[in-house]
Amino acid sequence: MIERIFQFFASLLSDKTLQKRYVHAGSIFGYAVSYIYMGECVGFKKLLRRWTRWEKEYARRGYRTLPLDAFVDCGGRGTPLNGLGIRREADENPIFHAKIYRQRFLGRVKPAIDLARMMDTGEPQFAEHYPLPSTENFKDNS
Repeated sequence: MIERIFQFFASLLSDKTLQKRYVHAGSIFGYAVSYIYMGECVGFKKLLRRWTRWEKEYARRGYRTLPLDAFVDCGGRGTPLNGLGIRREADENPIFHAKIYRQRFLGRVKPAIDLARMMDTGEPQFAEHYPLPSTENFKDNS
């Protein structure tokens, strides 16, 4: 029921407004992922659901979606997004990066910092280099 209400609401939006909402949801999720080395934050799944919904609508209207990496760079580092507003070719299938994230990474990225130990001992920890989840090199997730 909620999905139908969302779809109805989203269908009333202009492409420009839809793109703004897609970018906003993706950037907030990307920002949360940029701190994944500390673990998934409160509300992480809700942020993913929001990005998923807007990505589906953006793709439904024929646009190419952006990989998680672009949103991490935008939301986490302030890098401008490139590739927005580009229509897919007639035979090009959409790529749902939020779905890829859910299938491959959700709940599977281990924190690089043990916050509980740090709170118990007061000993500082550092995570200079840590791998971020990436959906950039996926071509098809049908």
